[in-house]
Amino acid sequence: MTKFSRLFSGVAVAAMTLLTPGLAAAQSASWWYEALTPEQQRLLDDTLVAGFNASHPGSTLALEYRGNAIENQQRLALMSGGGPDIINSNGPATALPMAKAGQLLKLDDYAAKYGWNERLIPMFLELGKVDGELYSIPKNYEAMGLFYNADLFAEKGWTAPKTVAEMEALADTMLAEGMTPFVAGNAGFRPANEQFFTVALNQLVGPTAIHEALSGKRPWTDPVFVDAMQRFKAWYDKGYYGKDYFSTSTIDAFAGMVTGKTGMAPQGTWAFSWVKDYFDPAGAKAAFTSIPVAEGVPYPLFPIGIGSTLSINAHSPSPDTAAQVIDYVFSGDFYGAIVPQWQGEWNVPLGDLSKVTLKGEVTPLYQEATTMIADALASGNYGYTTWTFWPPKSEQYIISGVEELWLGTATPEKFLAGLQELFAAELAEGSVPPLP
Repeated sequence: MTKFSRLFSGVAVAAMTLLTPGLAAAQSASWWYEALTPEQQRLLDDTLVAGFNASHPGSTLALEYRGNAIENQQRLALMSGGGPDIINSNGPATALPMAKAGQLLKLDDYAAKYGWNERLIPMFLELGKVDGELYSIPKNYEAMGLFYNADLFAEKGWTAPKTVAEMEALADTMLAEGMTPFVAGNAGFRPANEQFFTVALNQLVGPTAIHEALSGKRPWTDPVFVDAMQRFKAWYDKGYYGKDYFSTSTIDAFAGMVTGKTGMAPQGTWAFSWVKDYFDPAGAKAAFTSIPVAEGVPYPLFPIGIGSTLSINAHSPSPDTAAQVIDYVFSGDFYGAIVPQWQGEWNVPLGDLSKVTLKGEVTPLYQEATTMIADALASGNYGYTTWTFWPPKSEQYIISGVEELWLGTATPEKFLAGLQELFAAELAEGSVPPLP
């Protein structure tokens, strides 16, 4: 039984939570969460729930773990005027239509009250605005980079590739040695497709061309994108993503780097938790760096994304308590408690970490990576992830369209023509998230 359900008794009351937000007392805020392992649940119960409740007498957080169907459950509940007090969405593109539908509360007053405008990185706050008003705030931000087995690379005399040409040469060498060059697979998680599309697009065409397309100044059918998709498909055809992509999970493929089964991982910073799970127990050394880039594309380059956003249900009876919870997530106390135990997942966009006291050790690799990414952000060397900067229909089209492209049922031209048609319509209706 979860913490949330222990607050109530009876099947009827539990069923009513789908229709009425915040059924707990007026000082309680409810939050539906995705599927987690038992260890991760205990960690959030001890740090987030217990930490908030202890530091806010008279207010309580009720966290309910709803599994992988949470997005659909939450969407249906919001449509009927219900749902939890705190809305956890899969990024600005998902939050935007909810804000336009009147399902989310404006957060500008809370941002002023709690000083979020000063405490959080401005770029990420801007992503949560709709028509100039704040509706969502990033729970965490993430960056796509390249993980690899430092021990294996040293043994083989390999160096981390900085250019696409170097990456292709290394990938061919790995294939010749019986390795799968890229950590990849979408078994159990089809959106993994868009992660590899994101990396390929950014490294091959660069952020300037992508920004122009997202702004409507360049069509997705432009030759620069066609050439990139031809190369992206060629990588799949050569076996860079593995022969068993559709029956392998990315996590299992990541574990394969420890033994040399897979070579390098174009992955997000969430994979630091996988380093802890697989590299550390084996005594292996992982490394992290920028994705390799084509000629003319700035290096280092880290495509930036929002893993999830936090909002307040427009129909919540406890909006003030919900705002307190969100503010606690952005506190130094919570950051210091959660990050050493769950590196990569809770990279809260705090602007100044100098006064944060970490309650535990953070690996040197994670420290190096966060510094590297922060420097790239400051210098403007960042790219764009599909789940953060593409509108919802276009994003879903990419997830399924990658498979059609790779399997040959759609040419690069046809794939991009379909994307352009959808994107143009979403751009016209104002569904494209804000761009930094």
